[in-house]
Amino acid sequence: MAILDDIEERRFGSIEEASRLFAIVEKAKKEWEITFDAIEDGIAIITVDGIIRRANTGLASMLGIDVKEIVGRKCCDLFPHHLEHGCPSKLRSGHRLIEFEVQRPWRRAYREASYFVPDLQGIVTVISDITTQRLAEERIRRFAQEAIATNKELRASLKKLQEMQEKLVASEKVASLATMAAALAHEINNPLGYVFSGFGFMKRFVTSALKFFEAFEQQKGGKPELAGLYVSLDLKRLSKEVSSALEDVEGGLERIKRITSAIAEFVEPGKEVFEEFVVANVVKEAVREASAGILKNVVVETRLDESVRIKGSPVAFRTALDHLLENAGYAISKTNRQGKVVVGFEQKDGFLVLSVHDNGCGMSEDLRAKATDPFFTTRAPGPHLGLGLSVVYAIVKRHGGDMEIRSQEGEWTTVELRFPLKQEVTETKADSGIVKIANRV
Repeated sequence: MAILDDIEERRFGSIEEASRLFAIVEKAKKEWEITFDAIEDGIAIITVDGIIRRANTGLASMLGIDVKEIVGRKCCDLFPHHLEHGCPSKLRSGHRLIEFEVQRPWRRAYREASYFVPDLQGIVTVISDITTQRLAEERIRRFAQEAIATNKELRASLKKLQEMQEKLVASEKVASLATMAAALAHEINNPLGYVFSGFGFMKRFVTSALKFFEAFEQQKGGKPELAGLYVSLDLKRLSKEVSSALEDVEGGLERIKRITSAIAEFVEPGKEVFEEFVVANVVKEAVREASAGILKNVVVETRLDESVRIKGSPVAFRTALDHLLENAGYAISKTNRQGKVVVGFEQKDGFLVLSVHDNGCGMSEDLRAKATDPFFTTRAPGPHLGLGLSVVYAIVKRHGGDMEIRSQEGEWTTVELRFPLKQEVTETKADSGIVKIANRV
């Protein structure tokens, strides 16, 4: 444009000078047209009336027609998306950026940038094919969604693997301790039988001797040397001390007997008769007895279905429930709030899910991980052996089920026992690795 203005303003001294300048202009025009057509993006120069004044081959290629068929036509006729977004010829300043899609002959995505050029008193519109970019963005978005889904699946799988690992470790611990416990119970029971036999004889003898001395005292006579011996022995004090000592010894022996019995029950529970029974009846009986004992001052809520029946050992089922109720009562006793226990069951995925929930002291993650370890207890030394949840776990496993413990420290604990609703056997011994090991021992 500067060259043309210069040509108009200058007076040429000769035809040769004018021809040279026009040649320069012609060359510049040709170079511009080559550059204009070499651009892959579609370019159109549109008048303020919406008429396409000029177009490059890139635009013609996009539209699938010749450049001559484009020039002179209204842009809205060639670009239907202008009807939706408005014709760029309305621009009188600045620029506009829109994106649109063309479905035919195949789906393509485009970005259109329109600029108002005051010197041209028109609009320059540049249309870029962004199909590849869109496809890449869609792929990235799809890959991201797939990655998120895969990550969720991996997390779920990892959680299941961790749960399986915890159960496997628990089973291995139980199996190892079962081997040791079986041997220990066997070794203790043999000498314990002799001790009980000897203790029984001694108890009968001492009891008879004490009765003799009582009878002797009542006679208030006899030989003087016997009377002196009676006084020197202080048999009244000796009678009390011996009776107390015998009670202590007997209590200790009974304690040892209970321990070995508990170990034997844990390792090899013996022959269990599997039969069909109404679950609600067993639960109500256990709750009634617990409410009069360990749960005496606790609010107990039951959610029962009288029609549910399963095949299993009602005695073992009751034993497991008793242990859970006792643990719930103990957990509540460690708090200062009104205790509440909820006992219920439901049928889910082919299993009877029995749950016992309490609002007691709860368990930490560390305690929860050790809860089923044999002989593990947080209680003070006493009659509790730390076999409660171990026995429960063994019972559930013998029935082909599983156990889950959930807890929030200081707030609550829920124990769920899963018993299969259908059993293929009617009578079974503990069919588990624990019992197989114990049998070999």
